[in-house]
Amino acid sequence: MRNSSTFTVAARYRRSLRAWRGGASMPGARRQHGAVAVLAVIWLSIAIAALGAIDIGNVFAVRRQLQRTADLAAMAAVQVISTSGACTTATAAAQQNAASNGFTADGTKTILNTTCGRWDTSSNTYFGTTGNPLNAVQVQTSQVVPYLFLGPSRTVTATSTAFASNIDAFSLGTGIATINTQQSALLNAILGGLLNTSVSLSVGDMQSLATAHVSLGNLMVALGAANMQGLLATTVSYQTLMVAMVKALQAGGDTVNAAILQTLAVAIPGGQNITLGDGGKSAPGLLALGLANPNAAATATINAFDALLVAAQIAQRSPDGSQGNAPVINVAASLAGLANISLQILNPPALAVGEGGTTTVNGVTTSRTIARTAVVNLALSLAPLPPLYLGIATISVLSTPVVVTLAVAPGTATLDPVNCESTKAATQATIQVTPGIASLCVGANASCPSSSSGTVNVASVSLLGSPAVAITLNNLGPYQISPGTTPVTINGSSGSFDVTPPPVNSNALGSDLASLSTTLFQQLPTALSVSVLGSSILNGLLTPILSLVTTALTPVLQGVFSLLNTLIVPTLSLLGVQVGTATLHNMSLTCGVSQLVN
Repeated sequence: MRNSSTFTVAARYRRSLRAWRGGASMPGARRQHGAVAVLAVIWLSIAIAALGAIDIGNVFAVRRQLQRTADLAAMAAVQVISTSGACTTATAAAQQNAASNGFTADGTKTILNTTCGRWDTSSNTYFGTTGNPLNAVQVQTSQVVPYLFLGPSRTVTATSTAFASNIDAFSLGTGIATINTQQSALLNAILGGLLNTSVSLSVGDMQSLATAHVSLGNLMVALGAANMQGLLATTVSYQTLMVAMVKALQAGGDTVNAAILQTLAVAIPGGQNITLGDGGKSAPGLLALGLANPNAAATATINAFDALLVAAQIAQRSPDGSQGNAPVINVAASLAGLANISLQILNPPALAVGEGGTTTVNGVTTSRTIARTAVVNLALSLAPLPPLYLGIATISVLSTPVVVTLAVAPGTATLDPVNCESTKAATQATIQVTPGIASLCVGANASCPSSSSGTVNVASVSLLGSPAVAITLNNLGPYQISPGTTPVTINGSSGSFDVTPPPVNSNALGSDLASLSTTLFQQLPTALSVSVLGSSILNGLLTPILSLVTTALTPVLQGVFSLLNTLIVPTLSLLGVQVGTATLHNMSLTCGVSQLVN
């Protein structure tokens, strides 16, 4: 029989064990209940975050779609901002594009707003609603997005701005459509004088280069510039520039003109420095760039022939940059009737690449893109004519050199806003052309019209070797030409924008100096002086005879002065300078180079 005390102790132990395992009053059991509560809070938070993520994800999806709609609509709109419909057409294009991409604007919950303006990197705000021309469109889309779990709704907005450059490249006076043998000889002489070397381009080489185009993007790469701003800031020698143009032509696939230019580059010394970007009269350069975003000019092209002529004149400029110290070049050209050409380029021309319209700086409004001709002083010395022997009488006509002096101020060409349409034929660029102001006179030396320049021996008659009659000519002039401005419209009806329209003739002088000579002839009666036997006392008594002499001499002088047409015009035209007229050379026109800018 078991002991009762032992039984009692065992029973108590079993009761204690059961209480320890399942009793609610134990501390361990309370800890288990707390862990379950924490887990419940965690899972509830996860569930709320997951539901919130659905709402946030939906918002981001809507924003992404709105941004895509705004980007595409802005790009579509900016491509027509420069058409005749301007902002109205651009707004319609944005709305149509958005609708085609599934965006339906109801004016309350889904909205599309289009703003036309101008994008300009020189502005602090970049995009503004003022400026000329309009070149950018900003599209804003918004949509009210309801929340499923986090709240009632939220308005989501996306904004996109697209910018498009319509870039025209043109020059004034430097484009030559045809080059003959006489012009090529003169050009080689002038280039040789400007570059202090011997230049021998053939007529065929010149005509070929006159049709060659150099991409500014390829030129930028050839000169190692990182961007267009870097290209404009680059200063190189003339030789280095020609080598870079060779590489640019090769990159564009024009190996023929690259070989011609390579020959010229080898013959040129490399000491003359040229800055690619034009800084005006005080710091002339090759390219006058007028763009809100200079990098857009990488798609433009310039004419190779224009570039080498303009660069040669820049290279010739005085080392200290002052106009007064510009060197005088004496050009020896083998042309009939011409003794010498004395040339001084006070300021070189500049090729223009950029947008149309105007810009305002410090309250002063100027054209955005301007091409200019050179500022030159030119003196042509006409060779004396041989004497005429008539038995006992000897007649000498123009026995002393006649110097024709021209001082030519710059002509300008400014670009209006370009009208870019869907076809080349309908696309138009209007350029306002103003020929240079010229002052011309005729005398015994280049200091004309100074009274100290002396007189010209027009004719003299000797009888048996003794002077009998002497006819002299005082200075003629100065005669000044002050032309007005004429608009010239360029279009792509020929399939190309590389065109040279008829010369601008704003003052009815014609394409040569014939009427200028006529004006000089009108001054002959007062400019001529006759001396008989060394005395002018008899002049009053010999008025009828002098009138006959003047009438007889006029055809002779007219024949001499007609040399002005064959000598001055080609000389100046090769330098990009014209008198009374102005020839515009449009090199290229690129429409709608569009890009998203924010």
